[in-house]
Amino acid sequence: MARTQLQRYLKLLAPGTPLRAGIDRILHGGTGAIIVLGSNRKVTQVSSGGFQIGVDFTEQGLRELAKLDGAIILDNDLTRIIAAGVHLVPSGALPTSETGTRHRSADRTAQAAGVPVVTVSASMGTVSLFLAGRRHVVEKASDVVSRASQTLDAMSSLTVRLQEILGQFDALEVADQVTLRNVVHVAHRYELTRRLSAEMEFHIEVLGIEGRLLQMQHAEVAEPLRGLADLITADYAHHLDDPEDFRLDNLLNFTPQELFTNQLVAERLGFGAGANLEQPLTTRGFRLLTTVGRLPKHIVELLLPAHSLQELFAASVAQLMEIEGVGERRARLIRDALLRISE
Repeated sequence: MARTQLQRYLKLLAPGTPLRAGIDRILHGGTGAIIVLGSNRKVTQVSSGGFQIGVDFTEQGLRELAKLDGAIILDNDLTRIIAAGVHLVPSGALPTSETGTRHRSADRTAQAAGVPVVTVSASMGTVSLFLAGRRHVVEKASDVVSRASQTLDAMSSLTVRLQEILGQFDALEVADQVTLRNVVHVAHRYELTRRLSAEMEFHIEVLGIEGRLLQMQHAEVAEPLRGLADLITADYAHHLDDPEDFRLDNLLNFTPQELFTNQLVAERLGFGAGANLEQPLTTRGFRLLTTVGRLPKHIVELLLPAHSLQELFAASVAQLMEIEGVGERRARLIRDALLRISE
């Protein structure tokens, strides 16, 4: 089952959404429910009896219809309640590890009809999402907030470390002393931090309106990651026969152990098996001029890759003015940026 599909439905069940508000009303009322999130021909085949409702979805309506025995069926957009009091009769041959009648019925219906099914347990006070043969407990907001806070703390530490490594990397690029090992080190630190950032985004989506503060905190911590992968690619992809092979997202499926194996990372970045980690690499300079030098993109594109970073460092204001599109004002701006980088 695709993680994106799970994320989609957990987001629909996030605090502050109409569906979650209706489910919370059911829990507070002390009743249970089975809610089928979508309707198709297979849903009709496993449905028996009940009442055709055909009304707009409201959280109050969901709560009242949950008092009836049987399942509630929503349309595919979750904007209308199609039926209520429906007896679900999926095949008993479908595998399930659930023991309760409601959960077994929900699990098998989700498998038979290919749509998600939500159960609300009054006795346990829990909400479960059945999708593609698996059960996912919809956690309480307080539990998700606690775990998200831990993730954010870990991400903050990794971001600080990444910035320290990039500071050292800046000096190596200025001195033209970068090796493949240095690029690999930056790449795997970036990927570790990116993974925690993606995990934070998942928590924030699941939290809905409860995640607004965490969303602002995450945005601040994640700022150094923005555009970094593209800039590193622009700086070092030219060392490969096919620059398209240099992609940091080639590391997405690496295990943590593989991510800390320099040779494997170098190979996945396109440098081949058994690559010499001490081979020198020359940066184009896009990242330095953009992030450290704080030059606008259109000015950076006037300079690179037509001129090497070392040529730019050695150029005077007068020499910079000889570059097409660079006048005196821009030349001084560029020179100031180069001084900031070299300091």
